[in-house]
Amino acid sequence: MANTNVRLSLALDACSLTIPQPDSLIVNANDTADYSKLGNASCIQWFKPTCDRLIEIGFKTFQDFSSVNNFALVEITRSKPQSLGLIAQAFDTLSKNSILMIDGNKTDGIESHLKTLRKLFNIEGVISKAHGKIFWIKKSTRPQILDQWLKGLEPTKIDHNYSTKAGIFSANHIDKASALLLENLPNHLSGNGADLGAGWGYLSSELLRSNDKIKSICLIEADWNALECAKLNINDKRAEFEWADATQYKKTKYDFIVMNPPFHLTRKAEPDIGKSFIKQANELLLPKGQLWMVANRQLAYETTLDSYFTTVNSITETPQFKVINASRPKKQIFR
Repeated sequence: MANTNVRLSLALDACSLTIPQPDSLIVNANDTADYSKLGNASCIQWFKPTCDRLIEIGFKTFQDFSSVNNFALVEITRSKPQSLGLIAQAFDTLSKNSILMIDGNKTDGIESHLKTLRKLFNIEGVISKAHGKIFWIKKSTRPQILDQWLKGLEPTKIDHNYSTKAGIFSANHIDKASALLLENLPNHLSGNGADLGAGWGYLSSELLRSNDKIKSICLIEADWNALECAKLNINDKRAEFEWADATQYKKTKYDFIVMNPPFHLTRKAEPDIGKSFIKQANELLLPKGQLWMVANRQLAYETTLDSYFTTVNSITETPQFKVINASRPKKQIFR
């Protein structure tokens, strides 16, 4: 990420910091950012495609904090509770007097984090650049409020006693689109199924609870934190859990697939993600397999569905969403 590159380089120069090798940590590391000045840093990241790309360029990736570090950089997320929890975790892994940097864009709330940390720490430096800020502190006395921030990372209960975590999709409530899809799923689904982009497991949990004809459901999810919540939410031997990019997963074939595909990774709509999910469903389904999906009403997936499936039916529409059933995948287009 170019914004991070500029700010990080200026910050490292400003504090004349020599990064200890290899005891540096990047939290929420971005695969498009240039971290070369941080040397052989360890990266905390939960999104599988980003992890894979970080590994390809030579970084070690982890999903939990474990080691003691002499430097840490936290790239904030869009979730304030998650970001504060990550700052607290990074702080706790640092040796005394080590530098902790916090970086982010204005649109992700970096100004709010700077204001919060100013009340607790002596801010060693601040650099404003490229629509964001980076600032840093030295580890000193630990404020007690960090315990509260850490609790913000723990699973919490929402509707119907489901567990979620800050920072994952639909962390505060059952997603309306998924609920609409569930309402319109037939009760005759059977055999082995998959839930592409399963999130914290709502669809699969409800399907397994209500349908004993289902032999198995594989929850395929790229967000490690969401999948960990799914494991808390589903206590059924028929559930399988795969931390994977749903658009790249190809281990087996299924009788049915359900999905509520994401349509953006950034703040801008990216309908190609949903199209990739549709293509992947085509490849994963058996010849008589069925796809059941929900999408935002304005996203024009019908042409893509017609390209990959013999039969495509609109099941229902609301002002916001639409539920579509597609069957008999057109395998010949891949030969």
